[in-house]
Amino acid sequence: MSQSIYDIVGERIREERKTAGLTIERLAELAQISSSFLAYIETKGRKASLETIQKLAEALRIPVAKLFETAPGPAKDTIYAATRQFAQLIRDKNVKETSGILEVAKAAAKHMRRK
Repeated sequence: MSQSIYDIVGERIREERKTAGLTIERLAELAQISSSFLAYIETKGRKASLETIQKLAEALRIPVAKLFETAPGPAKDTIYAATRQFAQLIRDKNVKETSGILEVAKAAAKHMRRK
């Protein structure tokens, strides 16, 4: 039996929420919905409207289409998750801190290429 679109969207929301390091409560707050409703969406208990899906995508800072992807490639998904985690790391930093973090990341990447 194939997954319903609601199952897919619920799973994707959960994955993106975890990648972003957000709790159900925090994402629900950002999307202006109840945490119990979000929990139902993630566990396939409730059908989310397109408006709610848009609010969740905006709160997650991702394109709405990302929540409808059924089978992202493993490498693509890993790179995307790492990029999102890096963005989360520098989100609230000032320019000097961001530049410093980027320099450390560049040095680490250069070091890894040598191995």
